[in-house]
Amino acid sequence: MKNISVTLLLFLGMILSLSAGAFSAFSAECEEVRSEVLRLHIPANSDSAEDQAVKLALRDYILEEYSDELAACGDLATAEKTAASLLPEIEEKCTAFLHENGFSYGARAELTTMYFTTREYDRLILPAGEYRALRITLGCGEGHNWWCVIFPQLCLPAVSEPDSNAEAVLDSFGKPQKITVKFALYEWLQSLC
Repeated sequence: MKNISVTLLLFLGMILSLSAGAFSAFSAECEEVRSEVLRLHIPANSDSAEDQAVKLALRDYILEEYSDELAACGDLATAEKTAASLLPEIEEKCTAFLHENGFSYGARAELTTMYFTTREYDRLILPAGEYRALRITLGCGEGHNWWCVIFPQLCLPAVSEPDSNAEAVLDSFGKPQKITVKFALYEWLQSLC
């Protein structure tokens, strides 16, 4: 009986050790995904129908106005540097857009690091975690938000065709069916820390 207990404990220890190794490798893969994208995050002033509608109109305006400039960036560092240099212009143009559409509040643009939950795109699952984001807060920013990946251009299909770099990212981070379960497990394990 004692030998069975020791064998069982050794077996459980081996399984836990292998699981920890797999979790560590998966965590590294998730970090690689997070380090290759710049997200666009637009919280609306409120949840009123008008504030939500102008949020979407402003989204389309921003994507149309800045997609070419950000598409020319070859990597995340260049995309961040470009976005940072555009912050005053983005803020000014967004505020003007809001005023032209009859809203008295303005917009605030910033580059920030923020937490996003796991999100699924057409052919890509982005793991939960901290991402760099271009955030444009409308008014008080207390309404539902809209987000996408602005670099590479994964949120621009209505404005333009995604660039080849975006396609490469989609292809390299394809969506195996089991990955959703792994992300759920990953988020659960992260919550324990």
